[in-house]
Amino acid sequence: MYTNFDDLDKSSRLWVYQADRAFSDDEKKFILDNGIEFVKSWTAHNKALNASIEVKYNQFIVLAVDETQAPATGCSIDKSVHFIKALENELKLNLLDKSKIAFLKDNQVFLENLPSIKSKIEAEEITPDLLTFNNMVSNKGDFESSWLIPVGDSWMARFLKAKV
Repeated sequence: MYTNFDDLDKSSRLWVYQADRAFSDDEKKFILDNGIEFVKSWTAHNKALNASIEVKYNQFIVLAVDETQAPATGCSIDKSVHFIKALENELKLNLLDKSKIAFLKDNQVFLENLPSIKSKIEAEEITPDLLTFNNMVSNKGDFESSWLIPVGDSWMARFLKAKV
């Protein structure tokens, strides 16, 4: 069953899918229309899941399930991954590639290849106060408080310290 994201419990389980490029307005509408239909019918062991979908910064898809109602199971999570893969195929984009790190500068998302992060920090192209997306957050509360954080508060901080 679809629920507005803001109405989900803070403990709701959450997955963030980062695209390798920004969505067009038509693509965003397609994602939301199809995503709402998906979550309306999303079940675990024949129990409806209380779930939501959001598009953030025109580059991230956020799926969330309020597990206080019914828990997501392995099969239901597989269904969500199949939905994401179908979006990838339909829109010709990549949502499952973890080799790029997203940053926010001047309200614009840009991506850097994971292997280049250390050299970008050394060249001061990535600074401690630059915002980055922590796509490993796993619940709505953490998403709201810790999804968008300064590089200096992220796993990349170790490269900042090595520079000093």
